[in-house]
Amino acid sequence: MIKVCNLIKSFGNNEVLRKVNLYIHPKEVVVIIGPSGSGKTTLLRCLNGLESLNGGSIEVGGILIDENMSQKERCKRIRDLRKLTGMVFQSFNLFPHMTALENVIEGLVTVKKVPKNQAEILGEKFLSKVGLLDKKNEYPSRLSGGQQQRVAIARSLAMEPEIMLFDEPTSALDPELVGEVLGVMQDLAKEGMTMIVVSHEMGFAREVAHRVIFMDEGKIIEEGIPEDFFKAPSTERARKFLNQILR
Repeated sequence: MIKVCNLIKSFGNNEVLRKVNLYIHPKEVVVIIGPSGSGKTTLLRCLNGLESLNGGSIEVGGILIDENMSQKERCKRIRDLRKLTGMVFQSFNLFPHMTALENVIEGLVTVKKVPKNQAEILGEKFLSKVGLLDKKNEYPSRLSGGQQQRVAIARSLAMEPEIMLFDEPTSALDPELVGEVLGVMQDLAKEGMTMIVVSHEMGFAREVAHRVIFMDEGKIIEEGIPEDFFKAPSTERARKFLNQILR
């Protein structure tokens, strides 16, 4: 489903991703962990075309983007790539002047050109999926952080992506609200959605991930199934990280 080969990304003189190689299979749930500044978010943003590549290539659902491509061709392929991927950010990025339902259907109406009445039926379906149909007419300011993030997930799902990318989706939430968002993500995993999740939620990684990837200083240092990774990481850097975060 996803193939990343020798991916390099720099901001000025700072090389954030250093020849990253990654393969994601259909229906696989991969959780990426690591210290701040390790390149996790930048990797997700490259996969969704939000950051350009300085080297290497990415292939998502058969759509290839590499460093040698013309700007015109790259833009075309990024548009195609985004039809396959949904992304949920740390901040919810909802339009404050739109209701929950209006936020969910905005992409359907403006990008997919779905008639509004049909879009509203689909929007209600996905709000129901995340347990928020009763909040469809509420504005973001009247929703809790957990509810806003669930609306953001519904908005991404409404576009019917094949892959979901989550960038620390619970980091901006109060602790008591984390569970409701992770529950929605767990349901998606059970349904077979291909997912890449950047997260510090180790419990979610243990229970839901098929594979855990540990990044540091722009590189993938270690990867494995959760049981092996959490029980006996093979690198000293991963052991040190887990000792700090699981204390």
